[in-house]
Amino acid sequence: MSTIKKILLGAAAVVVLGLGGFLVSEHVSDPGQGRSTDPEAIVSDYKDLLAEAEQLKALAGENCDNKKDVNRRIEEMEKKLSDLAARKKAWLDNVPKLPDINPETIVPENPLGRPGSEIPELSSDAPPLPDIDMDSIIVEERPGSQAPELTSDAPPLPDIDMDSIIVEERPGSQAPELTSDAPPLPDINEADIIDPDEYFYQMGELERKIGDLLRELKALCKDEEKKKVISDKCSDACQRYKDCAAYTEDVTPEDLNDAYDTCMEECPTWPKEMIKCINAIDIKIPNDCVSFLNCQVPQFYEETYLK
Repeated sequence: MSTIKKILLGAAAVVVLGLGGFLVSEHVSDPGQGRSTDPEAIVSDYKDLLAEAEQLKALAGENCDNKKDVNRRIEEMEKKLSDLAARKKAWLDNVPKLPDINPETIVPENPLGRPGSEIPELSSDAPPLPDIDMDSIIVEERPGSQAPELTSDAPPLPDIDMDSIIVEERPGSQAPELTSDAPPLPDINEADIIDPDEYFYQMGELERKIGDLLRELKALCKDEEKKKVISDKCSDACQRYKDCAAYTEDVTPEDLNDAYDTCMEECPTWPKEMIKCINAIDIKIPNDCVSFLNCQVPQFYEETYLK
């Protein structure tokens, strides 16, 4: 191969590597790539996730034998569901807002009112209203408009039995009675109110179904808490005695070893329940050593640790 060909091949390799690096960097620098906020794409991803959840439910079966793998996939799908919810919110946030409407712009400039309903405009040369003295105004009462005065010998009003009063109802004022053969009210179909093909409605329904499936799977495949195994070995119990002796002031390494050795000599005579009681205590602070006193009471350790 000639030198020129080698140079050309080397240059081509550099160009290919550079272009590949550019594309990779573009993909890394744009973490939102592939996270379209197009509503049709979001609905499609919701449907795919629902199918994945249904497939996982069928795989888990009635007993969910492989709990570890199922729970791992549930966590992955919960993250996908959260991501879809964020994309849905981003889509809703990008929906154009309704324009602000000024109520004054709704009323036409020259509204057509009824004849005579317009308020007359007073011209600048209109004469002012005359001043009126209210005391000079005399109001003549019409005959019969005065309230009559009741004299002391006026007879009292008769007693009226309210039950004897018959009120005639106006025709059509009675509430109609429904007969037994009256047809029932029609059932209202939700589809007539909400368009099931609406993107927002589809997202909500799919999100609800996926959430229900995941909650059902989590309840079915819940890991049972492993019961803590408590040791009944003297070595573990005496190590705790040694740890507690370390909190003693001016203690030396020899003192700690003596405490451990002494414990190992006496421990074989202790009941197994007492040893398990001691081993159930984690020594983290000096106050934890006080719990050893309870372990010396048979009523305590037999009731708690007798197996």
